[in-house]
Amino acid sequence: MSRLLKLLLIPCYLYSCIAIAQPSKPVDLRALDNNPADAQTSRDPKETLLYSYGEIYFDDRDDLLDKALEVKEEGENLEARSRGLLLIPGDEQDLVDALEALDGATTSLRSRGTIILATSNESPFHYRLGSELRGTARFYYDEGDENRLRFAGITGLFGGPDLESYMDISAVLENHAGINYHFRLDALPNTEFGILGKIQVISLLERRIDYDDYEKNKVFDWDTDIKNRVQLNADLGMRHTIGHVGLHLIVKDLYTESLRGASGDLYRQRSRVIAGIDYRRPWGDVQIMGDLVPRARFGEAPQRRDVNISASLNVTRRFALVMGYNYAEHRYERDTGNAGIRYTLGRSLRAEISVTAAGKRELGGHASLQLPL
Repeated sequence: MSRLLKLLLIPCYLYSCIAIAQPSKPVDLRALDNNPADAQTSRDPKETLLYSYGEIYFDDRDDLLDKALEVKEEGENLEARSRGLLLIPGDEQDLVDALEALDGATTSLRSRGTIILATSNESPFHYRLGSELRGTARFYYDEGDENRLRFAGITGLFGGPDLESYMDISAVLENHAGINYHFRLDALPNTEFGILGKIQVISLLERRIDYDDYEKNKVFDWDTDIKNRVQLNADLGMRHTIGHVGLHLIVKDLYTESLRGASGDLYRQRSRVIAGIDYRRPWGDVQIMGDLVPRARFGEAPQRRDVNISASLNVTRRFALVMGYNYAEHRYERDTGNAGIRYTLGRSLRAEISVTAAGKRELGGHASLQLPL
């Protein structure tokens, strides 16, 4: 009888060993980066954690930066021939054609970065630094330049400053430092709330580069033509859980104001409202997040609305595939796809890298690292 009892107890013993050996849920501060309320997996009780994230995307499918330089060099060749009295009618035609072809060409840049510090105690606070940039440059061809070049071909006299074509650049940069507070209410046990209080600096870049002054490094240079505004602001977040499904609602920048750039263009700051849904299981997760209110236009940088679909699939205990698709409601930028890999070691160490692309000159990517200190 005792032998039979021991045999019956073996499955129970094995089950208890498996349960004890089952790894605890890994810490993932990426969730808190997306939503100030999504803090379920944001802390390791034994470790202080540092999370850093950076992404960049560059859209130069019109090849504006290189072609603008080629056009300038063509003009310098004409000017040199003019000084040597070698300029004859018709020599200017290639430059006229190149300027006309460049009219309306654009290049866009966007980037984002985050640093989050999570202490090892049970405090509901996290400490955060963040930055986000979006900017666009556009080339404008002055139709009067054709007549100016024709006249130069007849007289044999030409100088680059004679042309009126130019490039306009506009960009918005937001930097902030803040404290993230998350909490629950007894009446809503399945709902998390979060508030990110922050001091924020909004920098507006507004610049015109004349044809003769063009240099690549001047396009998104932040040394001049900048207007800054410092403000106190806050983001709100909520995540409601139904089984394995999470529902998100986020409002960024509760306080808004109207600002003007160095050249006088108006920027009407908006509260950005984001809604989303996620599905999380041990094998991976799927998430959809989308803007309900688009980000405001400033000069050449148009308003934009994004809907992002992201997913991860755990291939092994340590490696996961990550992928995503971003729908962009944007005057210039096209939709993008991304794919990458994530590595996890233990509860707290995570590293991820991904490449983003939409075309030959539409490339970017993101990388993140979470590690115990």
